[in-house]
Amino acid sequence: MNTHKSLVYAPAGLGHLGFNSKGQTLHDEKHRFAGVCDPSMSQILVFRRNHLARFHRTNNRGLPPELLLLIFEYVYADSRTLNGEWIACSSQSRTQFPFAPAAVCKAWRDVLALVPRFWTRIIINLDTTKLADVDTYLHLSRKLAFEITVTRDQRIISQSRTNNDNEGVQAAAVMARIVPHLHRCRSLCFQLLLSSSLPALRYLNVRAPLLERLKLQCGIDDGEHPLVGSEVPEQWRFYAPALRHLFLNGRNFRDACALRWVERLPSLEDLCVSRYSGGKHPTGELHLHDVLIVVDRLRRWFGILQKLTLQDISFDGILTQQDGYDIQIEAVSLQSIGLSTVRAIFMSKTGPAPRLVHIKHELSPSVYHIRLTQADTLVLEGPFSRIAEAINIWDGNCLSIKNCPTFNNRTIRDIHFSWNPNKLTSPNWSRLEIENCTGFSADALQALIDARDDAVQRARDRDPTSQALFNSLQVLQVHGGPPISPEDAEAFKEKLLTFVWHEAATGITH
Repeated sequence: MNTHKSLVYAPAGLGHLGFNSKGQTLHDEKHRFAGVCDPSMSQILVFRRNHLARFHRTNNRGLPPELLLLIFEYVYADSRTLNGEWIACSSQSRTQFPFAPAAVCKAWRDVLALVPRFWTRIIINLDTTKLADVDTYLHLSRKLAFEITVTRDQRIISQSRTNNDNEGVQAAAVMARIVPHLHRCRSLCFQLLLSSSLPALRYLNVRAPLLERLKLQCGIDDGEHPLVGSEVPEQWRFYAPALRHLFLNGRNFRDACALRWVERLPSLEDLCVSRYSGGKHPTGELHLHDVLIVVDRLRRWFGILQKLTLQDISFDGILTQQDGYDIQIEAVSLQSIGLSTVRAIFMSKTGPAPRLVHIKHELSPSVYHIRLTQADTLVLEGPFSRIAEAINIWDGNCLSIKNCPTFNNRTIRDIHFSWNPNKLTSPNWSRLEIENCTGFSADALQALIDARDDAVQRARDRDPTSQALFNSLQVLQVHGGPPISPEDAEAFKEKLLTFVWHEAATGITH
């Protein structure tokens, strides 16, 4: 770890403050005060009598320690949700509790050290946190369940791409200190630059009965962890029955498939596989089949899985089984995945498609040949081409377009100009959401809404007794769109049940 002064300080003077002559912690002695958010006056007096003299020696010009503790209790409460979870925030933040107040002075660190609950969210930055601090943070949480994130300083990484030689060694040293505490860990997250620096799943041969979230993710796939060999361990059991959220880099996921581990997780709700550049490696190859068969089995055996995310993966093969896969889950997000792979996923499914399908790509691929006919919500993010053709073979309810510079007036005209006058295209479509797109006009959208109304009316006139559902566009939500006149805004409000338009340039919302 780093030898220079850490940006996140460990509490100082714990040998003097944290223990009495019998080896008991002050928290154990006076837990009644530290364990409440609104302590009574009698509890404050007890705290003052037992601890104030000691604090005056180090904090004789600052706030009284009992007042500091009250303040920290309220800051702690403000960092938690109503159900007692830590509020999510960036691991790069310098204002996280309790690390920010612990960096102020020794007296503040000493007060914070009295309350183990304050230290149940631990952030380890390989570029700034001292290795000794890792032991300190784990000690301060005592026997309480905790969550821990190991990451890098993004500013240092961006300034020097060569400052990564020791990432794997540092990560391994931190992991060695975490493993003895995994039995009380609720969330373990590694967010590093290189795949070879991540802990190897096959070496997590431990019991983690409380673990709900495991995240082993990287920015670059540079190969295997150096200790991974070609033979799968014969005796291996990573016991994590409560695991609900699993985010693995491609190589660790391939290892998990070889170990037949993921499909035995009965509580798994969210599965993400990311960063795999292809190529044979000791545990074999990663095929599309490996992912789909896991989803199929989790779906059939437990019925709990809700979301699958595939991000930046180049599969070694996309051949699938002939009898297909059950992928009828709530949502599938496909980000920077080859469209031939996307097409293979939906061609090989059995039964309905996921309710929500999100496709994101940084290039300009054509999506017209992917039949997403059964996705209730379709999200297209990125500079796609031939969007109109893809939309006109889709039959869902909500279409969402994000960060798409190719969504312009021509695209909008192509959508309704290509409609079959004798058959209603996408009869269930009723919602259009547009985010961070400015290349279209209000006039083009009004023409689309009018054309949709005409097409729906023709469908009803052709078969007045039909019970089929024919939807007009009823909801339009634009966030980060082009400017719009007050007259156009009023016209939309008259035509639609729900209308929101936020202008990117001015910030005005209609």
